[in-house]
Amino acid sequence: MKNKILLESTGWLGAIVLLSAYFMNSIGLIQGMSLPYQLMNLGGSLLVAFYTYVKKAYPNTVLNIIWMVIAGFAIMNILLKK
Repeated sequence: MKNKILLESTGWLGAIVLLSAYFMNSIGLIQGMSLPYQLMNLGGSLLVAFYTYVKKAYPNTVLNIIWMVIAGFAIMNILLKK
């Protein structure tokens, strides 16, 4: 039972982080090429990818892995420009 709650919490947290990043970007609180935005995308997609993998929702897992890779490239670009 505890594992199920932990797994569900992981999925919800990932979704909340991703949606928060998108919302904050949409209203101008953070920029799309900012480190906080990209870290939120990376972290949120990691959590959702884990959740969907365990749930065997593989198309969603692949989507979130690609999301993570894109965020990773963006983070590298941000850090290399500093």
